[in-house]
Amino acid sequence: MTSFDELLQLNRRLTAIHVERWVARGLLRPAGPVEAWSFEQIDVARAHLLAELVDDIGIDEDTVETVVGLLDQVHTLRAQLGLLAKAIAEQPPETREAIAAVLRKLDQR
Repeated sequence: MTSFDELLQLNRRLTAIHVERWVARGLLRPAGPVEAWSFEQIDVARAHLLAELVDDIGIDEDTVETVVGLLDQVHTLRAQLGLLAKAIAEQPPETREAIAAVLRKLDQR
Protein backbone atom coordinates (compact mmCIF):
# COMPACT_ATOMS: atom_id res chain seq x y z
CA MET A 1 0.00 0.00 0.00
CA THR A 2 1.11 3.53 -0.78
CA SER A 3 0.35 6.46 1.50
CA PHE A 4 -1.07 9.73 0.22
CA ASP A 5 2.28 11.48 0.68
CA GLU A 6 4.16 8.66 -1.05
CA LEU A 7 1.74 8.86 -3.97
CA LEU A 8 2.47 12.57 -4.37
CA GLN A 9 6.22 11.92 -4.15
CA LEU A 10 6.09 9.14 -6.75
CA ASN A 11 4.71 11.54 -9.33
CA ARG A 12 5.73 15.15 -8.84
CA ARG A 13 3.03 16.33 -11.24
CA LEU A 14 0.32 15.12 -8.88
CA THR A 15 -1.08 17.56 -6.38
CA ALA A 16 -3.31 16.98 -3.38
CA ILE A 17 -6.07 18.72 -5.32
CA HIS A 18 -5.73 16.27 -8.22
CA VAL A 19 -5.93 13.26 -5.94
CA GLU A 20 -8.77 14.60 -3.79
CA ARG A 21 -10.80 15.46 -6.91
CA TRP A 22 -10.24 12.00 -8.42
CA VAL A 23 -11.19 10.30 -5.16
CA ALA A 24 -14.37 12.42 -4.98
CA ARG A 25 -15.23 11.36 -8.55
CA GLY A 26 -14.56 7.69 -7.73
CA LEU A 27 -11.59 7.43 -10.09
CA LEU A 28 -9.26 6.51 -7.22
CA ARG A 29 -10.36 4.34 -4.30
CA PRO A 30 -8.11 4.74 -1.26
CA ALA A 31 -8.47 2.66 1.86
CA GLY A 32 -8.77 4.16 5.30
CA PRO A 33 -9.96 7.49 6.63
CA VAL A 34 -9.16 10.71 4.76
CA GLU A 35 -6.31 11.60 7.09
CA ALA A 36 -4.63 8.23 6.52
CA TRP A 37 -5.48 7.29 2.94
CA SER A 38 -3.52 4.40 1.47
CA PHE A 39 -3.57 3.40 -2.18
CA GLU A 40 -3.22 0.00 -3.79
CA GLN A 41 -0.84 -0.41 -6.72
CA ILE A 42 -3.72 -0.19 -9.21
CA ASP A 43 -4.63 3.26 -7.88
CA VAL A 44 -1.01 4.39 -8.03
CA ALA A 45 -0.88 3.38 -11.71
CA ARG A 46 -4.27 4.97 -12.32
CA ALA A 47 -3.14 8.24 -10.72
CA HIS A 48 -0.17 8.33 -13.12
CA LEU A 49 -2.51 7.69 -16.06
CA LEU A 50 -4.94 10.37 -14.88
CA ALA A 51 -2.10 12.89 -14.54
CA GLU A 52 -0.97 12.12 -18.09
CA LEU A 53 -4.48 12.43 -19.49
CA VAL A 54 -5.19 15.72 -17.71
CA ASP A 55 -1.80 17.44 -17.66
CA ASP A 56 0.06 16.07 -20.67
CA ILE A 57 -2.76 15.49 -23.11
CA GLY A 58 -5.10 18.17 -21.78
CA ILE A 59 -8.26 16.11 -21.49
CA ASP A 60 -10.90 17.77 -19.31
CA GLU A 61 -12.12 16.11 -16.10
CA ASP A 62 -15.49 14.96 -17.48
CA THR A 63 -13.88 13.36 -20.52
CA VAL A 64 -11.27 11.71 -18.29
CA GLU A 65 -14.07 9.92 -16.46
CA THR A 66 -15.38 8.60 -19.77
CA VAL A 67 -11.92 7.53 -20.97
CA VAL A 68 -11.14 5.74 -17.71
CA GLY A 69 -14.55 4.05 -17.77
CA LEU A 70 -13.84 2.77 -21.28
CA LEU A 71 -10.36 1.58 -20.26
CA ASP A 72 -11.90 -0.27 -17.31
CA GLN A 73 -14.35 -1.96 -19.68
CA VAL A 74 -11.52 -3.01 -22.01
CA HIS A 75 -9.57 -4.40 -19.04
CA THR A 76 -12.62 -6.35 -17.83
CA LEU A 77 -13.32 -7.73 -21.30
CA ARG A 78 -9.70 -8.84 -21.70
CA ALA A 79 -9.87 -10.68 -18.38
CA GLN A 80 -13.15 -12.34 -19.37
CA LEU A 81 -11.74 -13.37 -22.76
CA GLY A 82 -8.70 -14.81 -21.01
CA LEU A 83 -10.95 -16.94 -18.80
CA LEU A 84 -12.96 -18.05 -21.81
CA ALA A 85 -9.77 -19.04 -23.63
CA LYS A 86 -8.65 -21.08 -20.61
CA ALA A 87 -12.04 -22.79 -20.41
CA ILE A 88 -11.91 -23.65 -24.12
CA ALA A 89 -8.32 -24.92 -23.78
CA GLU A 90 -9.49 -27.40 -21.11
CA GLN A 91 -12.11 -28.93 -23.40
CA PRO A 92 -11.56 -32.16 -25.35
CA PRO A 93 -9.91 -31.75 -28.76
CA GLU A 94 -13.13 -32.35 -30.68
CA THR A 95 -14.89 -29.59 -28.74
CA ARG A 96 -12.00 -27.18 -29.35
CA GLU A 97 -12.06 -28.06 -33.05
CA ALA A 98 -15.83 -27.52 -33.24
CA ILE A 99 -15.49 -24.11 -31.58
CA ALA A 100 -12.67 -23.17 -33.97
CA ALA A 101 -14.81 -24.21 -36.96
CA VAL A 102 -17.72 -22.07 -35.78
CA LEU A 103 -15.40 -19.11 -35.22
CA ARG A 104 -14.01 -19.45 -38.75
CA LYS A 105 -17.54 -19.59 -40.13
CA LEU A 106 -18.62 -16.51 -38.18
CA ASP A 107 -15.49 -14.63 -39.22
CA GLN A 108 -16.40 -15.07 -42.89
CA ARG A 109 -19.71 -13.21 -42.50
